[in-house]
Amino acid sequence: MTITWRPFSNPLGWGLKRKLIVSMLLVGVVPLLLGLSMAFLQGSKEIQVVSGESFEALATEAARKLDLLVAEEVARTSRIATHPDIIRQLEHHRDLLHTADKTLSAAALTQQRTQWAARDPVAIKAITENRTALMLRGFYAGSQHESDLLLPQVVRAATKKLFITDVQGNLFAALTTIPSFSHSDSPWWTGAYNRGAGQLYIEDLHFDQQANTYVFSISIPIMDSLRYEVVGVLHRVIDAKEFFSPSTHPIRFGRTGHVMLIDSRGIVMSCPILPTGVQLSDPSLIPQVTGRQPGWVTAHSDGHGGQGTAIIGFATLPETSRATNGALENGAWHTFVWQSSDELFSPIRHLMTWMLILASVALFLLATLGYFAASRIVTPVRRLQEAARLIGRGELQEPIQIHTGDELEDLAVEFNRMHTQLEASFAGLNTEVEEKTQEVQYLQKATDQVLDAVPTPIVMVDQQGLVQYMNKASREAVQAENWSSRPLFDLLPIDEEHRQALRRDLRLVEDGIALTPPVHDRDLSPKPARDPLNQALGPVPAASRRELRIGPHLYQYEWFPLESRSGAGKRFGLVLRDTTDESRLQDQLIQAEKSGSLDVLTAGIGHELNNPLFGILGLGEAIQEECDLVRAKGYAQDIVGHGRKMAAIIRDFTGVATRESKSQRIPVDVTAQLEQALAIVQTSHECLGLNVQKHYVPVSPVTALPDQLRLAFINVLTNAIQAMNGQGNLWLTTEEQDDLITVKIRDNGPGIPKQHLGKVFDPFYTTKGQGEGSGLGLTVAQRLIKKFGGEIRMESPPEGQGTTCVITLPAEKAAVRKEEPCISS
Repeated sequence: MTITWRPFSNPLGWGLKRKLIVSMLLVGVVPLLLGLSMAFLQGSKEIQVVSGESFEALATEAARKLDLLVAEEVARTSRIATHPDIIRQLEHHRDLLHTADKTLSAAALTQQRTQWAARDPVAIKAITENRTALMLRGFYAGSQHESDLLLPQVVRAATKKLFITDVQGNLFAALTTIPSFSHSDSPWWTGAYNRGAGQLYIEDLHFDQQANTYVFSISIPIMDSLRYEVVGVLHRVIDAKEFFSPSTHPIRFGRTGHVMLIDSRGIVMSCPILPTGVQLSDPSLIPQVTGRQPGWVTAHSDGHGGQGTAIIGFATLPETSRATNGALENGAWHTFVWQSSDELFSPIRHLMTWMLILASVALFLLATLGYFAASRIVTPVRRLQEAARLIGRGELQEPIQIHTGDELEDLAVEFNRMHTQLEASFAGLNTEVEEKTQEVQYLQKATDQVLDAVPTPIVMVDQQGLVQYMNKASREAVQAENWSSRPLFDLLPIDEEHRQALRRDLRLVEDGIALTPPVHDRDLSPKPARDPLNQALGPVPAASRRELRIGPHLYQYEWFPLESRSGAGKRFGLVLRDTTDESRLQDQLIQAEKSGSLDVLTAGIGHELNNPLFGILGLGEAIQEECDLVRAKGYAQDIVGHGRKMAAIIRDFTGVATRESKSQRIPVDVTAQLEQALAIVQTSHECLGLNVQKHYVPVSPVTALPDQLRLAFINVLTNAIQAMNGQGNLWLTTEEQDDLITVKIRDNGPGIPKQHLGKVFDPFYTTKGQGEGSGLGLTVAQRLIKKFGGEIRMESPPEGQGTTCVITLPAEKAAVRKEEPCISS
């Protein structure tokens, strides 16, 4: 058949055509966006630099003009203050003050101040119409003929007060009645008078209540004819806005750009937008624009209440500061040049807008070209995709026809070749599949036969516990007919306790946790003898032993995971091993072990009682032959001691010692107990040819029970003397080192072969002949020494040189740390 392309939807992701178009767009968009971003950032930076330098130059030029304006007013006012007539009038007034009576002068001054405050016509006329006042009015009104003394019209309108004070700071001449009479406490008068030396003083911007406006003042001292001392002060109060606005307001650029004048506190002196007397809206901006050197800054606010990036140029009025020698009380005045950031950056924003429009057009063209190019590529690819699907279903009958003249056409040729080879390969595939299916069925049948032949019940379940397979043995054990797909836990005739244990073990196997070997696994190897009277070693509960009882049979079970097909879920196998006969054997072994333990207990009691019994017999015979009553009483006391020892041994073997409190242990002298043990052994054994060599050193006591410690020594000494047949050398040594007391008992008997040293403490082990030893003496000694936290070992040099028993015990100060639980011997 001929391949016809059908649109193929891909609901899970983008198609190849969309990916190609998006890739082409990204290739065009990313460089374009990077270029536009870099152009915008660079353009903004250059505009900031150019605008900032321009604003700095404009601020510097405006500062220079305002500087000249202030300097001219200072100079013009200074020329008025140096007029000869005014100086003569003030000198005459000063001389009158010096020659007049102080009391009368003070009274007259008080009266004149009171009359001026009350606006007395005589007092007002004396100050506003005297000769000096008339000269000031001429200067102010422009009637004076000296052109350098005339006040310009703008300055006259801005001048709110013009008056002269005498050498005492009192009003001498004024144009109006607005000024106060006494000014000796005013900062401007104090600064201008300067203790009679005089200096120019410019008062910073402030609000004048009398003039009801923001003003600054120029105070110039009037020196005497000799220029020696101050005879008065000329004071001018000028409206800041009216004075500076003609010079600052005409300087405008753009819609918002302008120049303003501020002082060092950030208070506006002249601004086309802000009123005079207000402070810049951003206090953090003030230190940035009030530096001593001209400059420009990029700030986050414009000082006019607007937020955002703002470029501000600034400059100080240097000539005013130098001419006045720092007379400004709060520093210098500064010009402030600003333009709205929206207006400032509008050119580059317009440029970016046009660039974005052109970029959008370019992207549209790029997307259109990408669509046509992707269609040219994707259409043949989708034809190949449809052909591959048909090949997979075995429905492709005609070769793929693609004529693009590129790699896609070569790929179509390879598809056709692959289709031809697949048809040849699939020709005999059906026959082979049938043969493999028959083989699988045969293997499955053989496996079922093998499992049915196995006498062990085997069950296979799925993850939900439903039975999938049961061999013949399991079907007979459970006696279930319709077992397929039924829950295993319902088929098994077991109680609820075993059913829960079976479920728990299955969950552990599902979680991948390896099960520990069951505690009931039968270990038929010999076990150490144990106390048959100890009920702590009772039977283990059946539910914890992974055992099941089904009818008369006892089974050991084990879960294991099975391999399963992909997506078919987990499968598990259950093996039931019949342990009925093994359990019966185990019970018989346990009973035999109990009987053997009783034999061990009986033999131990006989061995331990044998030694003191021999002592009692020997002492009894000695009493019969002894005529000395004192010595006979001594023998009787020894017989009583042996009897107590036998009672202690019986109490110990029957378990009474186990119940004794540890508080019954007392500090015991090791050397004394060793000596007593030696005396008892020598009494109960033939020791005529025995040579005892003692090497004792003072040692610390040990915490123990004296009778039991002495019994341990007796057993070791008995073993050594019996090894020498009562004849030979016996060395007894005590020493102490690092809180450990060591007792060494050495004989020169035949010794013990090295291969038997590890067995000497085993119960019933002996190297003596039949009937000569029970093999329990060293075993009991070892248990007693360990009971008190010590250790015992046997050392044997080359044969023929005897055996050394080394006993170590913790000293009393270390016994608390090393003490072990009491063990019944």
